[in-house]
Amino acid sequence: MKISRLLIVIITLFSMSSCYEEPLTKGIVTVYDSEGNTVSGAIVKLYQEDIVGVTQTNVVSTLVSDFNGQTEHVLELEALMNVEAYTLSESTSADTLLYGTTVIRLMRGKTIYKNIEILPLN
Repeated sequence: MKISRLLIVIITLFSMSSCYEEPLTKGIVTVYDSEGNTVSGAIVKLYQEDIVGVTQTNVVSTLVSDFNGQTEHVLELEALMNVEAYTLSESTSADTLLYGTTVIRLMRGKTIYKNIEILPLN
């Protein structure tokens, strides 16, 4: 009887510890055009290259914005990331590349929201 109670306690302790999940580091980027409309189908790239004075690993996350103009990037660790967004605007006269850039600071266990405006590239 004592052994079965001890076994139940041990199993309970192990099962509770296995339920722990690492907190997610998440960045949600919303892409807008110059008129304030969300842009679906834009390519959004988060990367760490070319950040002055910061030595980090080369992490890259590239996604396409959904119908709400959003991408959801999930990383393992905190990170300071460059953000680029671009798409090709097809008009009747000519195709135009829309492009924008910004920086996002992702924090462990938090969801960070960032807006990026894409404008015609001259």
